Amino acid sequence: MTRHAQHDRPAALLAVLTALVLVLGGSLAGAVPAQAATTKPLTVSLTFDDGDADQMTAAQVLAQNGLTGTFYIVTGYLGAPGYMQRSDLSTLAAAGNEIGGHTVTHPDMVPLSAAEATRQACQARATLSSWGHQVRSFAYPFASVNQRAQAAVRDCGYTSGRGLGDVKSVTGCADCVTSETLPPRNALLTKAPDQVERSWTLADLQNQVTQAKSRGGWVQLTFHHISDDPALDPAVSPALFAQFAQWLSAYAAVPANATSVRNVGDVIGTPVQPVVQAPTPAPAGPGVNGVQNPSFQTTSTTSPSGLKCWQYGGYGANTPTFGTVVPGRVGTNTRAATLSVSGYQDGDAKWLPTFDLGDCAPTVVPGHTYSLREYYRSDTVTQFTVYLRDTDGAWHYWTSSPWFAAASTWTQAAWTTDAIPSGSTGISFGLNLFTDGSLTTDDAALYDSVGAPALTTATTTNTATLARRTAATLTRVAPRVPAPAARVTAAVGQDDPAGVAGDLAH
Repeated sequence: MTRHAQHDRPAALLAVLTALVLVLGGSLAGAVPAQAATTKPLTVSLTFDDGDADQMTAAQVLAQNGLTGTFYIVTGYLGAPGYMQRSDLSTLAAAGNEIGGHTVTHPDMVPLSAAEATRQACQARATLSSWGHQVRSFAYPFASVNQRAQAAVRDCGYTSGRGLGDVKSVTGCADCVTSETLPPRNALLTKAPDQVERSWTLADLQNQVTQAKSRGGWVQLTFHHISDDPALDPAVSPALFAQFAQWLSAYAAVPANATSVRNVGDVIGTPVQPVVQAPTPAPAGPGVNGVQNPSFQTTSTTSPSGLKCWQYGGYGANTPTFGTVVPGRVGTNTRAATLSVSGYQDGDAKWLPTFDLGDCAPTVVPGHTYSLREYYRSDTVTQFTVYLRDTDGAWHYWTSSPWFAAASTWTQAAWTTDAIPSGSTGISFGLNLFTDGSLTTDDAALYDSVGAPALTTATTTNTATLARRTAATLTRVAPRVPAPAARVTAAVGQDDPAGVAGDLAH
């Protein structure tokens, strides 16, 4: 066969095929539904953030309609009032739902150090995995993410990380795409619409699905509270969620709609990765103050309190006002923290070192005792309230010191704890107000009792009036985490309204 003959053979075959298409074209077109030309395969994932207890209502609705979802859990809040119990996760998984990670304490991950971001992502996954869950998927708290956060999620073994606000929705991003691509261009930051809020209607939810039918791809819907409580938002009513689930199940059952509902991990499809452990930072050495930013000098634009490594704390029925004053105890350009409480009925308020996994909260050693110190001025009594972090990264109320008397001049409150119980890795403490009054604090310190510096001034106590109160068992707490400014946010769940020995940051 000559080279010329080899060249002409494909051309002849193409001519035959073209003629065949012209002859059969009419019948082939009639065999394909008209909708197939405009409908592309679409995958929908139903996701639920934070582990709010009322999401178990959604789980029942999903099961009734043959659907499943991905539940992103803040592991440090599990078991706290208003949040799921560990047994709930087992119930979810048994019904085919996916358990995903949402950090330990729900921080904005952008301002975190690489080490703290890694601890937040890895510890959450390690804890969930130790309870028997196959953890692949992650959701960024507040949808706040940078390259450092993505690296932490990747290095901790997650196969995807969900953002928010990059897909067109009724509440924003009108010029955005209607769905994420499959596979996603960046699995560590997948695109999703804004979180579902109370203002959304059934039509809004349905449109989030149907508007993507010509593009196809992937739509992730993000829910928080499933509740009729008007104080909770983001939330949807149980009735609305049930209506949408019924509609989605029926819609996906129609082959012409080319729509399926799948868990996030199954959509990505990457196998479960090995668990990665993140080590706890070493404790401060003998004679070294373990408190970060002890004199409130370092401000922070990313901390809700405005001060690096400090958070607002408190619980119960009272109205606290937090602030700072210049000068502080020593010098003219120094700063002290102020607190006033009015309308007191119960609970308390205080400044606390941030509940985190090591960048701010001091590391402690079980069996050791610690000297807590802080200068104060107040017009009423005060006391140290103490919290401990466990090996899973969750925070618990532990104990309180004796009362310290009111002081019009700077006075150092000092108290030595009992031995730290086993299973504890970190500590947070602060002088509180548990009545109407005002309190100014400065120069906080925590030392291992062995090697602690001598006290510089006498302390004032009032142990005869009321002995220190202690909790018989550690009581898990879930502080409210304010959202970063000017961002689409995924708010955390409802706090403990009763304040059962817990700390709920205001």
